Amino acid sequence: MTAPAATVARVPRSAPRRGVAAPAAVWALTLRGLRTGLREGDLVFAMLSPIGFFLCFYTPLHRAFEAGGGRYAQYLLPVIVLQSGLFTAITAAQVSGTDARSAARDRFLTLPIPRVAPAAARIVAAGLRVLISTAAACAIAAAFGFRFHGSAVDTVAFVVTVVALTVGLAMLCDALGSAVPNPDGVAQTLMIPQLVLVMLSTGLVPATAFPGWVQPFVEYQPVSVVADALRGLAEGSPVRVAAAAAWIAVLLVGGALVIVAAGRREARR
Repeated sequence: MTAPAATVARVPRSAPRRGVAAPAAVWALTLRGLRTGLREGDLVFAMLSPIGFFLCFYTPLHRAFEAGGGRYAQYLLPVIVLQSGLFTAITAAQVSGTDARSAARDRFLTLPIPRVAPAAARIVAAGLRVLISTAAACAIAAAFGFRFHGSAVDTVAFVVTVVALTVGLAMLCDALGSAVPNPDGVAQTLMIPQLVLVMLSTGLVPATAFPGWVQPFVEYQPVSVVADALRGLAEGSPVRVAAAAAWIAVLLVGGALVIVAAGRREARR
């Protein structure tokens, strides 16, 4: 008498794969991005670049500014953290484009994760990166006299404002980087408006230091508006907060719309 054949359980080919929850997928991909950034030196640049830029601007300009009374470190810090946010957003374009060119994007589409998870992870990584830059900028500015004179709420609002602005810009740049064939070229091109917005702003010197014909642009462009709001939060006397919040809201809404549109386009591939 022969033994009965063993019964082998077979999983139907049509059985659905077990999906990964969005928070777990985003966190895992965020850690992947941070490890890549650490290996390639991006996180080191995020920490050292605000220190270098602070010293480059502070050294030649602080004497003239402080001759009129006031601490230049207190005045300068906001534009340094905003410049770090702009650099972080530009890096987001490079990262998303690199994922697309290396076929990582196609591999993500085959995984049982939410389609928005890779983009969300890149944005979370951008937020963490700008937090590192902000901490480094505050540390070097504190060595030259910068202090938060406002309440704890003002200080938290200062950090949240920087992160929110960076996230909005990063979403726009992420979608742009994933859509163009040459993200490195896009990143280099984006450096031009970044330079214009920083140099023609109230971040380095007051608007009155510019020629009269350009002062309206200098005073009301987004870097100036947000820098003034950050300066007020640091001093404990917020100014133009509503205007800064409006600019940030526009960037966040616009960024969310374009990154969702980019995700839907990839899902249809």
